[in-house]
Amino acid sequence: MFVGLSLDQAPPFRSPLKFFLTAPIFAMIAGIFALFSQTLDIHSSNMIATIHLITIGYMVMIIFGALQQMLPVVAGAVIPKAKLTANITYTSLVVGLLAFSMAFFMYEKILFFTAATFLFFALLYFVSIALYQLAKVANKSYIVIGMIVSLSFFILAFLIGVHLIIAHATSNISELHYSFALIHYHAVFFGFIFILIVSITFQVVPMFWVADAFKQIEQKGIIISTSLVLILYFINILFSLGLDSLYQVIMSILVLYFVLITVKKLRTRRRKLKDISVYFYMTSMIFLALGIVYWLIFSFIELPIEPLAILLGIGFVVSLMNGMLYKIVPFLTWFHLNSKGLFDIPTMRDMIPLSKMQQQYFIHLNSVILLVLGFYFGIDIIIYTAVILFIISNILFFINIYTAAQVYLKREN
Repeated sequence: MFVGLSLDQAPPFRSPLKFFLTAPIFAMIAGIFALFSQTLDIHSSNMIATIHLITIGYMVMIIFGALQQMLPVVAGAVIPKAKLTANITYTSLVVGLLAFSMAFFMYEKILFFTAATFLFFALLYFVSIALYQLAKVANKSYIVIGMIVSLSFFILAFLIGVHLIIAHATSNISELHYSFALIHYHAVFFGFIFILIVSITFQVVPMFWVADAFKQIEQKGIIISTSLVLILYFINILFSLGLDSLYQVIMSILVLYFVLITVKKLRTRRRKLKDISVYFYMTSMIFLALGIVYWLIFSFIELPIEPLAILLGIGFVVSLMNGMLYKIVPFLTWFHLNSKGLFDIPTMRDMIPLSKMQQQYFIHLNSVILLVLGFYFGIDIIIYTAVILFIISNILFFINIYTAAQVYLKREN
């Protein structure tokens, strides 16, 4: 199951764990922000704060926690002083996110600059270390190449994001603001999140769910093609070439191809036991496909943009990260206790009750469906109901992964 992993180079369990446990807390805060927003317009200040509490507070938190574990274990890229690096990154992220949230809530310039400073430091600090260590890997697989490409797009997206924050703080909105915002959005979603998830999927689907390995041509085709198409799109934006529709069609084909082969491998996996983490992963692929189809239609027909953000953000990314953590946290708990010479420990399947995961899955699924319907038809009561379910889902998610972590925390000494 763990062929090719270099487990002796794994960082201390607490290093990634605090990122994993903090992520659902920021998702809860995002839900509370949405509940108390005076408007549900996606472009309003409160909603911008809400979105970034999910993208940075939830998604980036989990990604950074996962990368701390995966870089040395999967790629052989050892992060020096892993505990110190994790603490600096984590603290800076939390301070930056809190300042960012309050900045949009109170619209105070000093808070915008505080947020930009701490987030700039945290994200650039960790990503630069990760990229440097990945660059030193001798024999780079396409999984490693995908991580390098993804983090490179992340730096681009982040630098543009800092520019956009400063533009808000100084009320200096240039004519290129919309173009920069487009590059920022696409670099974040397709360049950073999608390519990184693709790269991680190539590793974790065969490993955790005993599925067929992804062929090298599949890995190369998706990672390289997505990168090239995205770069050409940025050129298209900056030079106003008018190739947006062509870009959307090609990118959609690439994404749907990834969905197709991933779902096929999960459906034909050799381990057929009931596994809620598989439900989450399959659900995320379905929402990704629906989101991409909606995105294509959106380019030809006027539709509300909020369902697109929900399908791709919460439906695809959040669902997938739920499924991944339901595998990663029990595995890390088992591995670190096992490495201490303790063998009277629960199996990974027994660390989180199946019924509790199943309960959280259905609440999460209903929150996504209701959010899409509520925003599509403009029915506030449905949206607020969905937001409450989203908050409840993340409370349960926190409890579930903490339950698995407690198995280690009670025995670590």
